Amino acid sequence: MGFYYGPSSPQDDPPPGSWKETFVIIWVVFKTLALPLGLLFGAILGFVIVLWAFLTSALLGLALLGLIVAAVVARGVWEARHPPDLP
Repeated sequence: MGFYYGPSSPQDDPPPGSWKETFVIIWVVFKTLALPLGLLFGAILGFVIVLWAFLTSALLGLALLGLIVAAVVARGVWEARHPPDLP
């Protein structure tokens, strides 16, 4: 009769909707949103720092923009010299 009605002994599985499932769902959502939210907050923080630099001094703001451009160019040169290995 256990085939039709389920086993007669109690199972060790937690009931559906337990706290473990809730934490797993929260963890998956946070892990999925970590990169986009990090990029968004990083871009906002970078914009605020550049704005502060320009409000402090025009030369400081231009120097910071030049540093950002130099970092992007250096990354492009590095990527061009080290292409990814394709399978």
